[in-house]
Amino acid sequence: MDKFDGLENITLLDLIAIEELQEIQDVYAEALGIATIITDLDGHPITQPSNFSKVCNMVRATEKGLENCMYSGKVMGAKAHQLLVPTYQKCLSCGFIDASAPITVDNKHIANWVVGQINSGEVDADHLRAYALEIGADPDGLANALDQTRDMPLPRFEKILRLLWLLAQKISAMAYNNLLLSRDNLMLSQAEREIKQLNQALESRVLEFEAANSDLQQTLAKLQETQEHLIQQEKLASLGSLVAGIAHEINTPIGSGVTAASYLEQETNAIVKQFKANALRRSELDSYLAASNEAIKIILINLRRASELISSFKKVAIDRSSDAKQFFNIKKYIGAVILSLRPQLKKANHHIIVKCDDYINLNSYPGDFSHIITNLIINTLVHAYPSGNQGTITIDVSHQNDKLTLIYSDDGIGIPENHLPKIFEPFFTTRRGNGGTGLGLNIIYNIVTQNLKGSISCTSRPNQGTSFTITIPTENGGTL
Repeated sequence: MDKFDGLENITLLDLIAIEELQEIQDVYAEALGIATIITDLDGHPITQPSNFSKVCNMVRATEKGLENCMYSGKVMGAKAHQLLVPTYQKCLSCGFIDASAPITVDNKHIANWVVGQINSGEVDADHLRAYALEIGADPDGLANALDQTRDMPLPRFEKILRLLWLLAQKISAMAYNNLLLSRDNLMLSQAEREIKQLNQALESRVLEFEAANSDLQQTLAKLQETQEHLIQQEKLASLGSLVAGIAHEINTPIGSGVTAASYLEQETNAIVKQFKANALRRSELDSYLAASNEAIKIILINLRRASELISSFKKVAIDRSSDAKQFFNIKKYIGAVILSLRPQLKKANHHIIVKCDDYINLNSYPGDFSHIITNLIINTLVHAYPSGNQGTITIDVSHQNDKLTLIYSDDGIGIPENHLPKIFEPFFTTRRGNGGTGLGLNIIYNIVTQNLKGSISCTSRPNQGTSFTITIPTENGGTL
């Protein structure tokens, strides 16, 4: 943890440069003719002494005298911080009048500003000779230095002390502002580093995906790994959703493409074996060619869709500067999406009915419609028929009065009533431990409401199926 995250290890020099402190202290001492120094809470000097008397310099030149001076500063600083009023007392070292003002940051006491070395008349030569013997200093030298100490009326010293408190408060405020600024700068630096690293990682993933189809599974693993990292970063959670969503989307076309390729390989090996054995019949070749043509279509469609998903990375994150619109036939495009999902649909022999007029052409974003249809079907396969039962999915599309309506329904087990208000929330899933990300319906919701300026609603009853109604406004044959 950085020191600016808390105050436990913060020192005054972490917040204000020593040159600034020394300059303020020196000007204060010179202008008022008084000795002063800034120390830590244990009395250790932070700044160099300003305007110190000869007596105090001689006392602090001894080990015992310095120890006593530091202790006196520590006690006065703690007392001043406790009382929170300008206070002075006798120095616990040689007896001069001293005072201290606490320097605090966010109510944390971090330093003391000590002033004084005023002789009120109670310290005489005999006192200093006796003290010199106690600390190991020269008795006569210390007594002779008494003539160079400062005499000052206590009322004037009290005024100086009030000014000291005012300056100490200003330094405290300066230190606190510097602390806030340091924290802000630290957070900005960390955010910039994280964003730069994430951008580099994402760009690298896209380049790897486009470079070779053989690296798609490896790229997907890295994207999922990046997703896990992003979700842990609270101030970048939306970016985590983006990576998780693209990983969720890519699984579908890649899985379909791999399944189709495996099927094609199996059929090719069989037909080659028959050919080498001179046992190949015309009907078998025709059947193989038809199956190959369909498999190739499935592979190409899914690879193109996967490429589109990567290139439309920003669009999945609801970036308004998406690719240009294009005209496409709704019914044909839905058919192409369903064709790409045929391997998943075949597992339970699900039946899909598409009700859509042949003439509905739309100037819009076909990739968005692909996301919507794909996620709805995958959501149905995962949640509506958990036991692998055969089901019927109906997609009903109509276009009239400048409004495109798509009603998607299934005859599955339905959605519990208490789950309905949450289904479009990000990361809401009932399959957390079984690979569910909770992003499929949230992606659909964002595409419909933000990209296509439409609305989506859901109705469902247990064991009576689920229905999604999507309404998209249109104008001049295209979406807004």
